[in-house]
Amino acid sequence: MRLQNHGQNSVNSSVVRKVRPDDLGLREAEAALRSGLVIAYPTETQYGLGTDALNPDAIAHLDEIKERRFGGSFLVLIESVDALDTISDGIPEPAQIVARTCWPGPVTLMTPARDGLPSAIVGEEGLVAARVSSYEAALRLPAMLGKPIISTSANLAGHPPLVDPAGIASTFKGRLELIIDGGVLPLSSPSSIVDGRSLPLKVVREGAVTKNSIARLTGVEVEGGKAIPLVLLVCTGNACRSPMAEGVLRTLLREKGLEDQVDVASAGVAAVNWGSSTEEAQMTAWNEGIDISVHKPRQLTPQMAREADIIIVMSEQHRNRVGLIDPGSRDRTFILKGLKAELSGRGSAGYRKIEDPIGRSQAVYRKVLKEMQKELNRSFDSLIAFAAKRRTHVASAGYGIQNGSEASL
Repeated sequence: MRLQNHGQNSVNSSVVRKVRPDDLGLREAEAALRSGLVIAYPTETQYGLGTDALNPDAIAHLDEIKERRFGGSFLVLIESVDALDTISDGIPEPAQIVARTCWPGPVTLMTPARDGLPSAIVGEEGLVAARVSSYEAALRLPAMLGKPIISTSANLAGHPPLVDPAGIASTFKGRLELIIDGGVLPLSSPSSIVDGRSLPLKVVREGAVTKNSIARLTGVEVEGGKAIPLVLLVCTGNACRSPMAEGVLRTLLREKGLEDQVDVASAGVAAVNWGSSTEEAQMTAWNEGIDISVHKPRQLTPQMAREADIIIVMSEQHRNRVGLIDPGSRDRTFILKGLKAELSGRGSAGYRKIEDPIGRSQAVYRKVLKEMQKELNRSFDSLIAFAAKRRTHVASAGYGIQNGSEASL
């Protein structure tokens, strides 16, 4: 590692090293953090700039790198729920609930800071803001370092976040020690920030996780959020079938005046969190008065499956994959074709599947959309009733969604 004349660690190369998010790359990143240097790393939301959050000199250097003129406190990443004790003093019960039910994931929790923390990570009200990332590299780094690390967007102050390692390297050349290269990330919302001191929970910044989702996950009152039922539609890549089905169901809810009483989302068991729905899917949906042009594919996660009150898939293979991702969701995962019969307990004979139109003609897309419209119209009342019943059960039992199961708070 290279040292600056005044004893502070620095980088003097015009080329920023890139390392892979594997064991070797993470060990190099850990060594840089221990030396007070600044690195860039990917998370499930954006690329972050990080350094040792307990090293005031390293944090001051990060401020210089970002060209921050107006200060403000940094968020930090920690390794686990238990690690919250190392930076927070007297963790309130609401904060404990958020940590148990929303971590790991893109939710940042504000709690009272312990004495002695660097001022740069303590806010005006004496609060520290921390989260446990669900992205493996960002989860392992604070564990390897044995300390929290700074989590701030990879950009110059006042500029948009950078999503490409090449862009980060160009912007910060000569100032960063290394970049953990997780590829180009989709432009997405930052983490949501929750004040965990009291109830109802206050969402200071609504980001990647909505207020309604936080209410569902935690099982407690959230200011501006409602724990309404969630219907989750799942296919393979979340680029054609499930976004079209999501659009169809949203239209039905709107027509019946229920759009504020039920949430709808979609995901894919093998999706890449990048891009958009296919052009054919967008055109087919548009011809039916459904706009899915802003849809962004996303990978189904265990937390998403746990949060959903009913999961509707396109085939038996999808149901099996959902069960592997979250075993606890098997009893509320159903196939769209023959959905009404399955919900009534009658089942449906034969192999059931909504055909995958990817790479095929517009006519196939139209056929698939029409079939999904028919099935969702036919089963609408039953699926909404199922989702509402499950949500009522979760709420009345005082449950939050935790560690792969519904656990009493």
